[in-house]
Amino acid sequence: MIDTETVTTSNSTSPKHINIAAQSNDHSALLAGVSTEQFFTDAATFNKTQFLVSEYYRFDTPSDFWDVYNVEAEALGQKIVYHPGGIPDADRTTPLISSPSDLDRLHPPDPVRAGRLPWVRKICKMYLEKTGKIDRAYFTAPFSLAVNIRGYENLIDDIFERPKFVHRLLSFLCDEVIVPHVQTLRNELKLPELLMDGRDAWASPPMITLDMMDEYVVAYTERLREKLGNNVITRGNWGDSKSRDITRFFEQKLRCSPGALSVLDPDLHWIGPKLVQQFATEHNAFVTAGVDSTLLKAGPVSAIVKRIRDYIDTLAREGRCMIHLNQIPAETPPAHIHAAVAACHTYGRLPIPEDLDEISIEMPEMEHFEEFMRRKVEVDGGSTHNNYP
Repeated sequence: MIDTETVTTSNSTSPKHINIAAQSNDHSALLAGVSTEQFFTDAATFNKTQFLVSEYYRFDTPSDFWDVYNVEAEALGQKIVYHPGGIPDADRTTPLISSPSDLDRLHPPDPVRAGRLPWVRKICKMYLEKTGKIDRAYFTAPFSLAVNIRGYENLIDDIFERPKFVHRLLSFLCDEVIVPHVQTLRNELKLPELLMDGRDAWASPPMITLDMMDEYVVAYTERLREKLGNNVITRGNWGDSKSRDITRFFEQKLRCSPGALSVLDPDLHWIGPKLVQQFATEHNAFVTAGVDSTLLKAGPVSAIVKRIRDYIDTLAREGRCMIHLNQIPAETPPAHIHAAVAACHTYGRLPIPEDLDEISIEMPEMEHFEEFMRRKVEVDGGSTHNNYP
């Protein structure tokens, strides 16, 4: 199972350069002048905004991430705070499970109607109608979902004091929440083998140990596969540099996402791409190289370009790599994202030259988003072109 995309041309589906994708939420809404409340609750607004922003930046696949960590928790009854101009987040001051006994009173959400589960299905159906295919859909991985309804400190205390309760909780979340949601989504899309991509940022060192990773993360990803088939992965883990045993952590990540290794800044920058490339080569793994959100926002452009160039130079020579912008903060200057895309498409053009010093990069003349939108209206009445596979 390889986490890669191809650029479609009129004559070929072969990749012509290393691809770049991004997680963009509140930045997309701000750029398009859409309220975040509407963006995160109206499927049509979400999809149209993401397609327009992705075309504006020339991402190789549309940025289709929603606020992944909240949806299942909200469907269960966890309070979610909708921040004006920001990304929604669970209110961890009032966890849904304030004591272990609350689990006995918790009812599984209706996978058809609860919370924003229908909103997710609408997003996926509209995406499928727009593009003719859908590569994957997202869900909250069991451990991170447990954190969002129990609270991080409470859950870690449970692991030490009440491990049987933690296993009951994770089993409930897998069997009664995630599995029905995924089955309903796949059924509505008529895609029984749709790849489900679970996000698990809370399962990251030093917030958990590698022994905890084995018992409470890897085991429950494998439980989901037993019930939903092999097209289930979990990833998004950070903390490689804090893991105390990077090789073991990489191996655990491959168990959660076979064939594809995601290593994200700042860890990728701290440990260096050479170590990642050595492991990936030994294990025949495709690499997703995540670029730091702080760098994307603060710049300067020269540092963004250098970071992406260095990752491509070390990780992408065999074409088994993609660049991922971890999360574009809302007020990131668009020039920084245009520069990141230009760097990826210039230095990452296949086959990659032996000496990237010989490659000159020209920054594209940046069009303001408002001008881009006016041009879109003039050309096609405001609808996006179907540029994506």
